[in-house]
Amino acid sequence: MARSGADVAQLIETGGLRALLYRSRRRTLSIQVEPERGLVLRAPYGASPAALRDFLERRRAWIERQRGRVAAQAAADPVPRWVDGELLAYLGERLPLRIEAGSPASARLSGGAIRARVPEPGDAEQVRAAVERLYAREAARLFPAYLAECLALPAAGGLPPPELRVRAMRSRWGSCDTARRVVTLNRGLVRRSPELIRYVIMHELAHLRHRAHDAAFYGLLARLCPGWEGLRAALAEVRP
Repeated sequence: MARSGADVAQLIETGGLRALLYRSRRRTLSIQVEPERGLVLRAPYGASPAALRDFLERRRAWIERQRGRVAAQAAADPVPRWVDGELLAYLGERLPLRIEAGSPASARLSGGAIRARVPEPGDAEQVRAAVERLYAREAARLFPAYLAECLALPAAGGLPPPELRVRAMRSRWGSCDTARRVVTLNRGLVRRSPELIRYVIMHELAHLRHRAHDAAFYGLLARLCPGWEGLRAALAEVRP
């Protein structure tokens, strides 16, 4: 039978490094350190175990640095447990989560809290889904206004408004399709401060004029967003 897509993960270990191995039709090796799964190695079907272990050994220093970064991110931005009373991020603030029984499942902002109503208050998945729907609504409501603010900046120089899309993104805060003039924002940005949201928007707007991360791009970004370096560093401390 012909193989397609990525296979079920295997384990590969060398010198104390233990990785989940996914094989597929890809041509190159890649390694990631993820908060939930840990070390993830992606490889072509034909890559030998010896070659994979050698790759891990050569990337050991990078892996350790990434593990430290992921641990720091987890401490600064803990994974929600979706229980009553915990603090959830919204626009850079930490709001208490209040859960009550009721249906249909829903969540709203009220009285300085995130209030979730679900049929089974002890069911974390029901609470998570309700709050994520709230985040999605808030992102769709707020992000167009932030985009308009950024486009009104003098440094924007009359850039025509791009099409704005908001969706869940696993590993990026935003992207820009320069050919179609489409800016896509990660709806998870609604958990971050308005300053960070605007920084991501201005970064993507700069790509409308300069596709590559070259001197011209960073020159425009500096005019759009003075102090962008600090904002980028702050955003790097949290997960998409």
